[in-house]
Amino acid sequence: MTAHANALRTKIQQDPDLFRRVYRYSFPLSRMQGQRNLQFEIAAEQWRLFFTPEHGGVQWNTASTPWLDWWIEFLEGRGKKPVNKDLWEQVEVFMRKSREDEDFGWWSPDGAWPGALDDFVDWVKEKRKGSEMDVE
Repeated sequence: MTAHANALRTKIQQDPDLFRRVYRYSFPLSRMQGQRNLQFEIAAEQWRLFFTPEHGGVQWNTASTPWLDWWIEFLEGRGKKPVNKDLWEQVEVFMRKSREDEDFGWWSPDGAWPGALDDFVDWVKEKRKGSEMDVE
């Protein structure tokens, strides 16, 4: 059984479609009974599992951008609001896109992203500007 679990963990990290199915399936499993949304604390812990390879997920943080850390910091600053299904699902898409192009060449403010992700992009851009000023 342990060998099977380890093989599945490896497969999840290597197969984006399997990862997406498991990730999306975890939303209803993680909600408190009778709730439509995930409590922020539960969502944050799930993201820490799904977006770090040492926990069986995929790496979101990169050498130049601590995406996962910034995402959670950003949401904490917004008041730790509950996470709805749309935001949950779009975070996984955003993770993949941000790993492919960290400079947001794919981003459009007119896109159909949840408002929290629109605000996060602006927040990241501002944070990066601040980092550039600190270096100079």
